[in-house]
Amino acid sequence: MPAIKVHDLRRQRTTFATVLFLVVSMAILWWAQFDGDLNGTVALGMIGACATVYIGMLNYWLQRDKVMQDLFTAFNVRYDRLNGDLLAIAKGTFEGDPDRIIIDYLNLCAEEYFWYTRGRIDGAIWKAWRNGMENWLQVPAIREVARRESGLRDSYYGLFEAVPLER
Repeated sequence: MPAIKVHDLRRQRTTFATVLFLVVSMAILWWAQFDGDLNGTVALGMIGACATVYIGMLNYWLQRDKVMQDLFTAFNVRYDRLNGDLLAIAKGTFEGDPDRIIIDYLNLCAEEYFWYTRGRIDGAIWKAWRNGMENWLQVPAIREVARRESGLRDSYYGLFEAVPLER
C-alpha cells in the first residue's frame, strides 16, 4: 500500500470538513422544515455558526502551513550559512576553532527538533533533516563536540534522544 502524501491528507481533511459542513447545514434545514419550533431565522443562524466554524478551520490550517513555511525557510537560511564551514570541518580544512560552528549547528538542530515536537514542522521534513543530522554526526570532529554537548540535555530540548550520535 503506497504511503499517503501530506498534501493528500490536507485535501482529505478539507474535503471532510466541507462535507461535514454541508451535511450539518442540510440537517438544520431539514429540521427547520419539519419541526415547527425552529423558525427560518434560527436555522440560518445555526448554518451561519457552522459556516463560521468551517471558515475558522480552513484559516487555522492555512495559518499552520504558513508558520511551517516560515520556519522551514528560516532554518534553511541558517543552515546555508553554516554549510560551508561544516564542510570545511569535515574535510579538516577549517581554520580556527570549529566548536563555535558546531555548537551553532547543534543549536539549529535542537530548534528544528523543538518545533517538530510542537507540531510546527511536518514529519517528512523532520525525517529529511534528521537524516542530515545523523550524517553530520558521523564526522569525528562534529561527533566529539556533540558527545560533549549531549550531557546538556536541557539545552538541546531532548535532541540527542531523537537523533543518535552513533548509527
